[in-house]
Amino acid sequence: MSKNMDEHLLEKMDEIEATHWWWEGRRQLVRMLMGRKKYSRILDIGSGTGEMITYLKKIYPKSEFFGMDTSVLAIDYAKKRGHKNITKASATKLLYKNNYFDAVIVLDVLEHIKNDGKCITEAGRVLKKGGKLIITSPGLSFIWSKYDINQGHQRRYTRRRFIKLAKESNLKVEYISYFNFLLSPPIIIIRLLSKIKRLQGLSSYDNSINLDIAKVGTINTLLKNIFLIEIRALQYIKYPFGISIVAVLSK
Repeated sequence: MSKNMDEHLLEKMDEIEATHWWWEGRRQLVRMLMGRKKYSRILDIGSGTGEMITYLKKIYPKSEFFGMDTSVLAIDYAKKRGHKNITKASATKLLYKNNYFDAVIVLDVLEHIKNDGKCITEAGRVLKKGGKLIITSPGLSFIWSKYDINQGHQRRYTRRRFIKLAKESNLKVEYISYFNFLLSPPIIIIRLLSKIKRLQGLSSYDNSINLDIAKVGTINTLLKNIFLIEIRALQYIKYPFGISIVAVLSK
């Protein structure tokens, strides 16, 4: 991803992340997986604009939050939201002590990192024994398209790859499932159609189908409600496939 494209994406995210149906669903997913446990310190690897930390602070007001990102612009956005413990660092070389955090979240970051195994190992290193490492990433390798390339993705994930990464990092898989299942058929069709030369515009990460839909209240609300129904159901079922995949690992 070019610098200008990266900056443009961050600007768009800062604008719509708090209301967009997909981000709202992912926030609810993380909340559900973290549960009512007390956390003294929580780290967000690849914290971006800081919107997730803003949300989690309301849920866990007594927790101390930390964030890190490789983008200076992302860190600026996060600090404008009032987050102080945000540092510039690599996800494969964290600037924290061993066994320091009760929870670490890596949300749609792993797919951007060439050495994803090193990122998981580092996250495990700074995680306390019994702590939670929550990861979300794009799923379904067969829908790889220019959408992924434009987003700066290195790969899409499968359950098998997540399980392999956990094993290599000496972490235990507590939970794993695909999600964004109910809305996956139209998304899969759009991604596959975007492989046709004349329809490549469908793969643009900032087209009206993707991000700007947050500005269309009725449609955004409908999609959000469908997505939230699906997220709540993850307490009882696991989906066989989906546009995204989530895992909870522990030390």
